[in-house]
Amino acid sequence: MERMLSNVQSSNEKINIEQLIQHNIDLSLHNTMHIRTFASFGAYCSNSQELRAAFDYAGQNELPITILGGGSNSVISGKGIPGLTIFTSHLTGCHINGELLCVSSGLYLDKTIDVASEAGLAGLEALGGIPGTVGGAIWGNAGANGVQISDSLFYVDYMTFDGKLHRQRTRPDEFSYRHSPFSEQKDVIIIEAGFRLRPVKQTAQLRIIKEGAKNQRKNGHQFEAPSCGCIFKNPQGGYAGELVEQAGLKGYAINGASVSKRHANFIVSNEGKATADDVRSLAFYMQKTVQEKFGITLEFEVQFLGQW
Repeated sequence: MERMLSNVQSSNEKINIEQLIQHNIDLSLHNTMHIRTFASFGAYCSNSQELRAAFDYAGQNELPITILGGGSNSVISGKGIPGLTIFTSHLTGCHINGELLCVSSGLYLDKTIDVASEAGLAGLEALGGIPGTVGGAIWGNAGANGVQISDSLFYVDYMTFDGKLHRQRTRPDEFSYRHSPFSEQKDVIIIEAGFRLRPVKQTAQLRIIKEGAKNQRKNGHQFEAPSCGCIFKNPQGGYAGELVEQAGLKGYAINGASVSKRHANFIVSNEGKATADDVRSLAFYMQKTVQEKFGITLEFEVQFLGQW
């Protein structure tokens, strides 16, 4: 069920657009591989009024719009991101209303789990250690240990690029593996989400579960060198990393990028020297090799952003 939110101010008169819109923003700290690149224009919006002003600016100047959160599942072109990039890093509000945890999209998921655990609210702790923001996790329906973020999701507030604000009551059956109702929409930004969680008295147990999940990810994945997370979605009935490994690609490198020797569904930057082109070329080579050897076309989980 979806409805428009009418209690949001529509005036942009108090927004200083010259201060809001920045030029040539360094993106090396906005992607987890720390690849040096840039955004032509960018806006760090803190509320819906600033978002609406930024969208108006993009429309008036015919600029394409890109939404960027934590950058944990993104490879950004070395040629940069043209148009206007909206950063969610200033959308970090959080409050609790009974069993409902309401979180702005730019808050990191790991921090969100801490807030829930400290309040004695259970349901998210098995997702401990997943990098990135709440908005990105919802967009891609992040999951781990048999739990998906959509399992506890109650509503999502989002804005379309025409400046209209909407609330959608969500249902788990609208989501699937690494897919959400929002991942196919190219003209929306998630602003806030509400999670309906379970009250518990043993808050220490929630922290133990979360830390256990984090340690499991750390022991089983590649975190010793910069990476952008899993390159491929797991195919039905199998694991992408196993197929890449069986194709003999563990450790295979293209210039500064190589397939992790620890987990073959990760590409790592050797001594921080990988370029975006290195990573993208290696990702497509991995996909092509698995297709040739096993007849399986792996679907990318990582997003390639910018001008290629």
